[in-house]
Amino acid sequence: MPSKKLFLSSIIICVLLSFPIINSVWASSVMWSQTYGGEGSDHAHWLVETSDGGYAIAGYTRDLDAPEEEDDFWLVKTDADGNMEWNQTYGGMESDMVRSLIVTSDGGYALAGSTWLIKTDTQGIMEWKQTYVGTDARSLVETSDGGFALAGSTSSFTKNLLSPDFWLIKTDVNGVMEWNQTYDYNKWWEHANFVVETADGGYAIAGIAAFPPTSSSV
Repeated sequence: MPSKKLFLSSIIICVLLSFPIINSVWASSVMWSQTYGGEGSDHAHWLVETSDGGYAIAGYTRDLDAPEEEDDFWLVKTDADGNMEWNQTYGGMESDMVRSLIVTSDGGYALAGSTWLIKTDTQGIMEWKQTYVGTDARSLVETSDGGFALAGSTSSFTKNLLSPDFWLIKTDVNGVMEWNQTYDYNKWWEHANFVVETADGGYAIAGIAAFPPTSSSV
């Protein structure tokens, strides 16, 4: 117990000593700041700059005292000064998070969540939604043929352990799956966090692979 008290005291001292420096940097560098949302729980998970110099922010919003399963996914569009121009919510996707947001070639937006992909028009109005059961997408790109590539993980039960493998899916322009591949590197836990389309038309993915925890005596 004494060690925990000492650790907490060290953090507080560090924050207090650093505050004047942080405050000085904030005062000299911040051009503007904006807040969005109401009395409930509002979370931003992804941000992109738009072609008009504004920003698009994706996350979720939840009414005050509402349970997690009533989260609505939220897309906010602002001007260059962060003033909200419009916002859209998308319900019916349980409590999955927005994992990735991109501006598409037609000026609309594509949002990826744990098991789904949403395409909107320039005003954030949903054009279509696709779901991919048993997957967890973390990264999204629009491909050269107008479709999409998503990377993340897909899970299978092996030796009674939930063992995710790297996963890559390619869709057409409407989000319909054309193919998918899994990559098993014989680790305990594998998850792709990023995907890019390469110059030769292929894909490169990067992520994390972990070995199983080992037991140790106390």
